[in-house]
Amino acid sequence: MDALLAAERLPRLAERAMRTAIAAALNHGTLTPRAVVDRALVCFEAAVTRGGGVRPALLFAERNRIVRELRLFLESRLAVRLRALRRGGLIGAGATAAPFDAIVRNRRGRTYAVVFRRLPSDGRRLAMLQRIRAAEQKVARTPIDGVLVYDLSRGIVLRLDQAGAQGVYRHLRAS
Repeated sequence: MDALLAAERLPRLAERAMRTAIAAALNHGTLTPRAVVDRALVCFEAAVTRGGGVRPALLFAERNRIVRELRLFLESRLAVRLRALRRGGLIGAGATAAPFDAIVRNRRGRTYAVVFRRLPSDGRRLAMLQRIRAAEQKVARTPIDGVLVYDLSRGIVLRLDQAGAQGVYRHLRAS
């Protein structure tokens, strides 16, 4: 794998590994730091192995970033709320929640889709949020009241309530 290609693909492979690890942890009820980080690193290393060679410096930098971002997520209020879901509160995670990462029901009976992404800080951010919001139309089996987008790189949650609108739900780092 070319060094430039590896530098572009590694963040995407890492994001996919983190999303897979979080969804698997939600499905198994083991949303703990060790379980999520270990599963994400194993998935990431397997994807890198399948893709070819990578410079060790890039690999270690991305592994450190995965650990840092997952720990930030696991200390967030969103993670605490996901751990505290009542029985039946998790409608689906991973493949069963596609095109989202999870679909959950809160105590008031409202249904939210949860998406974990590394959001860009430039103009591509709005386009990505619009694509995420448009994906709600594809979920016909479960009516969605809103979409929560967790930005893995910044540790914030955006709540998308209506088409074309976005609201910052709250900066959810644990105090």
